[in-house]
Amino acid sequence: MKKNINKVILLLGCTIFLASSIVGCKSKSNNTGATKQVQPETNTEALVSEITENEGEFSSIELVSESMEWKYLDDLVSDPNSGTWYEGWNKRNGWAYPIGWLDWGTQDMLFDDVDWPTAVGTVFSTEPSDANAATLTKRKDGTAGPTYFFRHTFELESPEDVKAISGTVRYNDAVIIYLNGKPVESLFNIPISNYSENLQYGATQKVTEPYVEENFVIEDVSSLMDGWEGRHTIAVELHCSEEGDGDSYFELVSLSLNPPKDILPETQAVKNIAVSVGADETSLNFAWFALSDQPGVIQIAKGTDTAAAFPQADADVVSSSQAVETYTKFYDKQYYSNKAVVEGLEPGESYIYRVGGQENWSPTYQINTVDINGGHEVIFLSDAQIGTGTIPTDRFGWKDTLDKAFNLYPNVSFIANTGDFVDVATKENEYDAYFAPEKLMSYPTASAVGNHDIAVNYKNHFNEPNASALGASDANSDYYFTYGNVLYMVLNTSNINHSEHIQFMRETVDATSNTDFDWKVVMFHQSIYASGKQSKSQDVPLRREAFVPVFDELGVDIVLMGHDHCYARTWQMKNFEPVEDVSYDSDGAILNPEGTLYLTMASASGSKYYDLEQEYDYLAFRAQFYVPTFSHLSFTKDTFTMNAYRTDTMEIIDNYTIRKTAQ
Repeated sequence: MKKNINKVILLLGCTIFLASSIVGCKSKSNNTGATKQVQPETNTEALVSEITENEGEFSSIELVSESMEWKYLDDLVSDPNSGTWYEGWNKRNGWAYPIGWLDWGTQDMLFDDVDWPTAVGTVFSTEPSDANAATLTKRKDGTAGPTYFFRHTFELESPEDVKAISGTVRYNDAVIIYLNGKPVESLFNIPISNYSENLQYGATQKVTEPYVEENFVIEDVSSLMDGWEGRHTIAVELHCSEEGDGDSYFELVSLSLNPPKDILPETQAVKNIAVSVGADETSLNFAWFALSDQPGVIQIAKGTDTAAAFPQADADVVSSSQAVETYTKFYDKQYYSNKAVVEGLEPGESYIYRVGGQENWSPTYQINTVDINGGHEVIFLSDAQIGTGTIPTDRFGWKDTLDKAFNLYPNVSFIANTGDFVDVATKENEYDAYFAPEKLMSYPTASAVGNHDIAVNYKNHFNEPNASALGASDANSDYYFTYGNVLYMVLNTSNINHSEHIQFMRETVDATSNTDFDWKVVMFHQSIYASGKQSKSQDVPLRREAFVPVFDELGVDIVLMGHDHCYARTWQMKNFEPVEDVSYDSDGAILNPEGTLYLTMASASGSKYYDLEQEYDYLAFRAQFYVPTFSHLSFTKDTFTMNAYRTDTMEIIDNYTIRKTAQ
């Protein structure tokens, strides 16, 4: 591998060292653009300057230079993602990572750009008349292709010393910029639905000028920790808006490590409020991030007016248990996690609340409690996985799903989310996007940690009730809560110690045995009765063999799962087999069934989909519409009803009812 690294250094002629020194490229040419298929001279002169830190501000380093080298693909027919590890997972960006990068630290991305043409400079255009630009291929009829692809690799030591990145880009019509495979958090005129394929036309609007210029800031630079043996890659996909477009243009004007503080956006003093279910329907658990290192408070009062001055005199005040240091944003913005529990809430009431303290408060939000004497409703969804597509498009899809679900069902008690809230467990800008929809501040969530969430970041963001010491990971552990006549048990199945999960469920049922629950529900992330790609995972039969006998033993009625990004509903299952002796009433409800119903939800944001696999005997219904989905669940004393929706048309794609009658 050392030989390959030396080759990269030779091609780029540029190595950047942080912490002790910066070695940059000093050009020997006055050419400010790019020349097609030109091999650069090896840079033998090194510009060295010491990094200094002055009141928390590091020296700024400009990566863009007239001698920077690019590899690019402009044949208009080749998808660079073909043959990569990600192609099999319906992810488009396997081509955007550094050469040799390992997914999950083990799986080679199986990509190289050795056969791509090379250019030097900063400008690419389909118009030969653009001076100093590398000329991109057009079709025979003179029109531009749907997508052009570019890669620039550089070396960077001590990436932890980079606190922010700013840049300026010019383009026509739309671009996605990747840093080590992860999209930069800017929309850059791409369609809000993103692209389903790499070779695809599309833009928010047609660019009528030669180009648009846009400035951006990369607030979360943790992608720099994902380089490969010191190498880092800037990748760009450039899209035309529609077939028949005559031109396409890309220019990277600037990409600056550690930009001056005065160009960075304002930082929220209080953000990312997580409203979680409480131990029962009379309580709520809160968590939030704040810049203050002192424990904050939540103020809550009866009311509905969120625009008026907050009624402090009438509010109950609950202090955060502590302020836990979480992460530093930019140079010196240190965030702290706060958690508090509000108890004694009355059913059927409207409350307003805010969190913070010391003059820094969140906006005021309204949250309603529900009178559940007649039952309660739940929105079930999974796998928002913000950041798998791009953060702006995933955030839009996530918000759209929540808005449509709660516009249709405003009296829902809470959200049941079976995990993968973000794509990269340690990327806080993905959590910022997850918590952006205001609906999350008005409806509590019962959260099951997903495999993409396993990091202390998850623990900092969520405050779950009745946490057990069993099933623990860096993110959380198994926990339970009760809601009226339903017992909910939530497992952290990314912890594969199945015996601990089994112990937790048995102990929970025993601890709550004084209540005669009408329904028992288990939630976890990794589906054990899936219909898509994850149904082939080696860990599926292991979980299934461990859990199913215990679900049968404990009388679990319903299991809610995700992970597969496809929708699936089983038959009533017992002892690993569909229950055959069933009966239905005149409304089509299944009557007094034995066994357990298993539901697997698809993507809540549209960030990623898997294709369906073979038909399985355990499935009563499966679907992959390649649009976001959610389900509405309703519990009464004797009836469970489920309706599943696709968000593009809001059609019901599946429905199911269980009715328990006196025997």
